[in-house]
Amino acid sequence: MRQFKTILSSILCSVIFLTFYACEDYLDKTPDSDLTEEQVFGNYSKFQGFVDLFYGDQRLIHYTQALTGSLDLGDDVGCNKNFPVTYNIPHGNYWWVWQNYHQNIFNQHDESIDKDKRSGIWTGGWYNIRRANMGLHFYDLLIDATDEERKLIRGQLYFFRAWNHFEIARSWGGLPYIDTYLKADDDMHLPRLSYHETLMRVIQDMDSAAACLPADWNETAQGAIALNSAVGRVTKGAALAVASRAYLYAASPLATKMRTGTAEYDHELLEKAAKVSWEVIELANQGVYELVPWSQYLENFASNKAGSNTIWTKELIWSRQKSGTGPTQIDNAMGRIHNSQRFGGNGVVTSATANMVDLYETATGYDINDAPAPDYDPLNPWAHRDPRLLTTILVDGVKWVEKDNNAAAYIQLYSAGGTSASGAGLDMDPGTTSGSITGFLIRKYIPYGVNNKDQKWAQYRFQIPFIRLAEIYLNYAEAVNELYGPKGVPPFAPLTAEDAINTIRRRVKLPVGEDITKPVELFTYGNESLPDVLPQYTATKELFRERIRNERSVELAYEGHRWFDLRRWYVAHLPEHKIRYKLIFDKNHTYFRKEVLFEGIFEEKHYWLPFNRNDVNQYEGFKQNPGWE
Repeated sequence: MRQFKTILSSILCSVIFLTFYACEDYLDKTPDSDLTEEQVFGNYSKFQGFVDLFYGDQRLIHYTQALTGSLDLGDDVGCNKNFPVTYNIPHGNYWWVWQNYHQNIFNQHDESIDKDKRSGIWTGGWYNIRRANMGLHFYDLLIDATDEERKLIRGQLYFFRAWNHFEIARSWGGLPYIDTYLKADDDMHLPRLSYHETLMRVIQDMDSAAACLPADWNETAQGAIALNSAVGRVTKGAALAVASRAYLYAASPLATKMRTGTAEYDHELLEKAAKVSWEVIELANQGVYELVPWSQYLENFASNKAGSNTIWTKELIWSRQKSGTGPTQIDNAMGRIHNSQRFGGNGVVTSATANMVDLYETATGYDINDAPAPDYDPLNPWAHRDPRLLTTILVDGVKWVEKDNNAAAYIQLYSAGGTSASGAGLDMDPGTTSGSITGFLIRKYIPYGVNNKDQKWAQYRFQIPFIRLAEIYLNYAEAVNELYGPKGVPPFAPLTAEDAINTIRRRVKLPVGEDITKPVELFTYGNESLPDVLPQYTATKELFRERIRNERSVELAYEGHRWFDLRRWYVAHLPEHKIRYKLIFDKNHTYFRKEVLFEGIFEEKHYWLPFNRNDVNQYEGFKQNPGWE
């Protein structure tokens, strides 16, 4: 029988070369480098160069990977091809994670890719954990550095160790928490912790990171070191924000069910989630962060800001910096997932479901199922809705090519009544084999003019933030509502759960003279905001819980949250979240009919990804996730 020390051994063997790296040429050095550990880790600038690789393209996973990788996997999406992750996970084929190594955000392990450049949450995550432990192991060699510099290094190492454990754990559950720089002859029979224990270790490391990191790198003497910019570096706020999320996950009905057998919130952990969320909100109150004005909202996701080769706003707390522009960003990344081939995508389309569209309220604040007739017209269903709908999702009839005025310049997502062989619109299957299967497209990351006709893609950079300030208000609201109700004021902060949600909503401005055939970039917005949550939805904790969850889904749409949220709330197995719907309508909009797109497969075992069969059961302390044996 093949000898196998631990689930990590294959990963560890591939990263031992990291021990020796020069400063500027870390990516090019080989294990034959003659540099000593003292030379690499003894000087701040060289040590920071070692740390800088955590921020690099290969190791820091973004949530819309090139080649059809994505973390939008819940009831919010349907995919027109059967090979991407956005098809396989919703259909219950979790073994896909270990069978497809190319279009794989979880485990990119394609043999055609150099092993030192393979990525994915699993593959890149363990690599980063080992690298962080290596840095901490050699930390005492850092002599040529000020006290501030030493703290900056230590804080970043703690952050990345915790971040990567968290990213793996929220998909696979409890893990061995590796906090030691393991060598080939070490005992690697490391126990698998529970999910709760793993998250507590994440929080412990994030607390250590927060104690070392600055609120703003520009206020440190080293703020402009290495990449000549402090933009994107992890901060005290980033560490606290991850702790906020980790506490919320640990307090969730799913996590509590694993510990106690009952799917309910853990109030003690919710209190901690609320308190650390408030610490981040306090940083915003001090001017470190802000909810950017509605006119700048889309700059969180795509930007052509002059003089900048990155995307950064004061709303972003933790985000991977990606500077690439051009058609490949649309063909192989954002557009390959979100864009019709007719406008520059390459034929793989993950589109928004009718489930997701139905979550957007009316412009007057009603759930569409409760809205009075004047506020919601089922024959004009996208008009007079929460402005985030048209900011996030492309609907039929929007003019999408700036330079042309013919029919082909408009989005065509109707199901019948057109001139194609099937009568369907040119951006809709079966009108084409390279369009939407739901009647909608995702546009949050694709600005007007970024297409193969206007070709403005060279002007824009695209990203999906890891954490922005809006999420922290949502985390706070969820925790405080469960503890104190919608209007209760907690003892540690003056903000109610209702206040937190309304803070986000008041940022959203209503258009003047709305014309839904125009792209939102051409809308005129007034000073009137989306209304505060209506009183009928704040009468009880239970009613407001549903509005908080709805607000979270709408505000953070297609940022990689929905699948994780449905799982942690322990509702992903319910029929209303398994069945995905499409919207059927004709070219002239004389009827709209919601139909089942498909019923996803989600059983109890689907709350966690399975471990690779080749890796489990190699020693007593590590077992397969239940249901995947």
